[in-house]
Amino acid sequence: MISNEQLRAVFLSPAMQHYFERKLPEVCPAEVAARIEELLKFLNLSTYSHGSIPVNEDIDDTWHLWVLQTKEYSQLCRKLQGGKFIHHSSNDYEEFTDKTVKERPVDLQRTVAMLRAYVINYGPFAADRVKYWPLAARLTRQLGWTVDRLNAWLGAATVANEAASDHQPTLATAQ
Repeated sequence: MISNEQLRAVFLSPAMQHYFERKLPEVCPAEVAARIEELLKFLNLSTYSHGSIPVNEDIDDTWHLWVLQTKEYSQLCRKLQGGKFIHHSSNDYEEFTDKTVKERPVDLQRTVAMLRAYVINYGPFAADRVKYWPLAARLTRQLGWTVDRLNAWLGAATVANEAASDHQPTLATAQ
């Protein structure tokens, strides 16, 4: 499994850490670190999952800040799984060519697969990290699940998928 420390060491330069702290002065340093770590997890996982963004606005806003530093963002994308540039566009922009973009239902299967891939690659969700992933937060809130119950469900689904596919999951095979 990949730890938060490993993510920061591989993907976050001291200059970018400084930049995020300057751009988010109202956010405590621990929260800035958490947002960066969750963004890095999402970006690594998104290489294999296209569609709507299954993270909350805090993570999306952090992504916007990284994209503004184009050289750093390009370097980041080359280091991520797949090594390709990850484009980001607003639904408001996409709406010009697709009037239904904001009305599309969430692809539940894809989003659950991404949550499972999270558990496989980064370990169980920590209680303070669920809020960044809307489906995970919704499951705990609406179903009354604890974070342990959520992790058990995601882990059980992962084990069932491994048995069905007879192969070890990796970042590339999260479903």
